[in-house]
Amino acid sequence: MALEKTDAVILKSFPYGDTSKIARCYTREYGKISVIAKGVRKSKTLQSGYLEPLNCVEFLFYRNPKRQLQIFSKAEYKYLWRSLKSDIKKITYGFAVVELIDRSVTGEEPHEELFQLLVDVLNAINRCEGNLNLIYWFFVIHLLSLLGFRPHLSHCPRCHGKMESGFFSRVYGELMCKKCYGEAGMSDRISISRHESNSKFDGQGFVVKIRAINILKRLKRANVEKVDQITLNSGDRKEVGGFLNHYLRYHIEGFNQLKSFLVMEKLFTK
Repeated sequence: MALEKTDAVILKSFPYGDTSKIARCYTREYGKISVIAKGVRKSKTLQSGYLEPLNCVEFLFYRNPKRQLQIFSKAEYKYLWRSLKSDIKKITYGFAVVELIDRSVTGEEPHEELFQLLVDVLNAINRCEGNLNLIYWFFVIHLLSLLGFRPHLSHCPRCHGKMESGFFSRVYGELMCKKCYGEAGMSDRISISRHESNSKFDGQGFVVKIRAINILKRLKRANVEKVDQITLNSGDRKEVGGFLNHYLRYHIEGFNQLKSFLVMEKLFTK
């Protein structure tokens, strides 16, 4: 086994046996991997603390490509993110980000741009003194784009006409213009009737008006450091956040099972 070094964000960890710990990590060079730190919970070197979720570390591990579980050696912090870990809202948003990465990314395929997005967004949450929703929405839009699920916001994917306002189709998983949504038939209405009611459903679909579409477009073009320049009104949180949650439910398997999003939905209503 070769001794390798990589930067990593810890997504999840749990005890193994009486003395060891297993951590699932998203790494710069190796994609998503799992490591076991043998005896680390009884160690006096405090290495166990490096393998807690929401840590960004540089660590050494023994890699065997034929094994699913790699062997942890040692680590040191790249970023401490003290503010993130001392604020309940920041912690909740941080967990939402790492849980979404854990759910949507499979295998050990490295993705430099996705790893950098993860680190940049967690850095932004740590520094944030304003609206955390904007940082989270930025992350979701760019994650979806990198995974190949980028929403169509400028033109209807069916007729290619200009999108002024749209209806989210739970059958097709896309934002559609009113005309194409109406032509899609009754299947969407049946699908909607089987889900929870939502004030933004007009009896046909989840409505996304032009203001919300423009916010989503700005988030696609923006740098994470500049998202706080986007101004929101009282309805934007439900409309933009609602659309992205519906989109994630359709495209990311198991999205509804992520614990942090139950807390997120409560925060969105405050």
